[in-house]
Amino acid sequence: MIYHIDFDIDFKRNNEKGFLIVIEGIDGAGKTTQAELIAKELSKKHAIYQTKNPTDGEIGQLVRKVLSGELKIPPIALQFLFSADRQVQQEGIINRLKDGEIIIMDRYFWSAVVYGSVDLAGSNFADSADKLLVTQSILSMYHKFLVPDMSIYLKVPIEIALKRIGTKKDRLEIYEHEEKLINIEKGYNWLVDKFKNEFTIIDGTKSEAEIAKEIVNIFNNLKEKRNDSN
Repeated sequence: MIYHIDFDIDFKRNNEKGFLIVIEGIDGAGKTTQAELIAKELSKKHAIYQTKNPTDGEIGQLVRKVLSGELKIPPIALQFLFSADRQVQQEGIINRLKDGEIIIMDRYFWSAVVYGSVDLAGSNFADSADKLLVTQSILSMYHKFLVPDMSIYLKVPIEIALKRIGTKKDRLEIYEHEEKLINIEKGYNWLVDKFKNEFTIIDGTKSEAEIAKEIVNIFNNLKEKRNDSN
């Protein structure tokens, strides 16, 4: 028997003084580099807190063991570990936002939707019903999380991402292989399309300086709009 399933979702918005900026993209897109560059630039005028997923905490270290292949667990167990790591991180983020800090994150729960969907839906990821079911199950873990004020998606061709990964690492993580990256890219394209009002797409093949300047300009415009509305 076939059922039609659909769902609506609303996110918890940030009403604090600070800003939450998230950089997303496939492995090798340049997320960490951009997080560092914009943190350096914005720290000239603002209090900055830079963080990432997975974190360096105890749960995050366990996640890294799974990603490196050192520890093998079922995909759903990995998603629960990611969620637990982010839950611990979330409280600190909210406190810093209350203090007016700018939080710059290399990945957030958006990554869970993409990578979790690829893991859990597997070969059926292209099926819209499977995507909806898996997306709903993953987002249910994060429904009380703050949605970012800025979600940047660095769009990079897979061949460039693979080249970047290969020059930086001796050993690849479980998602850093071409077959996985192809599905992850499809996942991000689907995510950005479904949540188009949340994302700004930036060409990740531009120079590091150009990309950083573009992100900083987006932030400055966002800050100006918030100031005008207050």
